[in-house]
Amino acid sequence: GSRGKDLLQVDLNGAVNVMRAAESKNIKRFIMLSSVFSLEPDKWNQAFLKDLTNYNIAKHFADHWLINNTKLDYTIVQPGFLKENPGSGKIDVNIDHPGENAIENVVDTLVQSLQDHNTIGKVITMSDGKTPIADALRNL
Repeated sequence: GSRGKDLLQVDLNGAVNVMRAAESKNIKRFIMLSSVFSLEPDKWNQAFLKDLTNYNIAKHFADHWLINNTKLDYTIVQPGFLKENPGSGKIDVNIDHPGENAIENVVDTLVQSLQDHNTIGKVITMSDGKTPIADALRNL
């Protein structure tokens, strides 16, 4: 990620370039790490998201590109605020409000979504929660 610098070059155009490269190499499976509610601009003024509007704009259009302009078997994982806490191995999915996410839980969710074919074509909003990651994804 851009860490707030060169948002358009990294978080939008860079993501699209990676999608194009995957398709050119006949790679079908694609996992996108996005931002919670990036596809729902009406929620961008909630909590900490107010300070991430430009980032969410970049992620919004990158996510739309993935969904509408590729033939990739995608999963879009949309965590909220990232924290450097130990992961619990438990998350909530399809959340209504942005929440905190241990980076370890996000990584484990990305890995698990690669293994679970039922996540293909899904946008998964998430936060730390009560359900083991594998169960949460299996029950989408």
